[in-house]
Amino acid sequence: QNFGVFLIIIVVLFLRTVRVALSSPSSQKLKRESDGAKLLVVIGSGGHTAEMVHILRSFLSDEKKTKKRDYFSNVFPKREYIFAVSDTTSVAKIERFEREEVQGGTNGEYRNHFVPRAREVGQSYFTSVFTTLLAFWHSWRVYWKTKPDAILTNGPGTCVPVILACFLGKVFGYNSACKVMYVESVARTRRMSLSGRLCYGLRLADVVFVMWPELKEKYPRSRYCGRIY
Repeated sequence: QNFGVFLIIIVVLFLRTVRVALSSPSSQKLKRESDGAKLLVVIGSGGHTAEMVHILRSFLSDEKKTKKRDYFSNVFPKREYIFAVSDTTSVAKIERFEREEVQGGTNGEYRNHFVPRAREVGQSYFTSVFTTLLAFWHSWRVYWKTKPDAILTNGPGTCVPVILACFLGKVFGYNSACKVMYVESVARTRRMSLSGRLCYGLRLADVVFVMWPELKEKYPRSRYCGRIY
């Protein structure tokens, strides 16, 4: 596992150097379309899914106090969700959220995408190298197909191949304006998860949110957003 993380760090640092060499000021500008932004949401499982629903619901809460209840679908009229291929429970939760809370699912549109897990529980680290590569390939295909304006994730293992696909695309000038928003799990009170440390340490995410002030002190470039529930 340590070797795999080390390899990821080396590759990312190399690609970051290439990106700096190839980038131009014009490629750094954020493109905005008049019809709103497309959001790609990486869904985990279990507690990660429950947290993500709360995060998505936070887009709705303030506007529901006014008469503009369709705020979420106005900002993100196109929503793309990525699930692990075997995670049917999370699919049901997200579809219920879209159906019942995003104005009956009639505002904007959303689609579901499925990718293999990078590593199953109990899987050996040797074979996980190959499954991770497979997960990255499928994640890249989804990223290329959807071309999102922003990626939102809260730390499941599924997010790493997706974020790496985004980073690789930026290196070679594809969809360079896409922003990655990483929200660390509320369960992490003193130390970030491995996904969080990779996104923070290697600057794979444009912004890293934490829910505990202790994490903000330990990771000063992060943003403290408070607990979502």
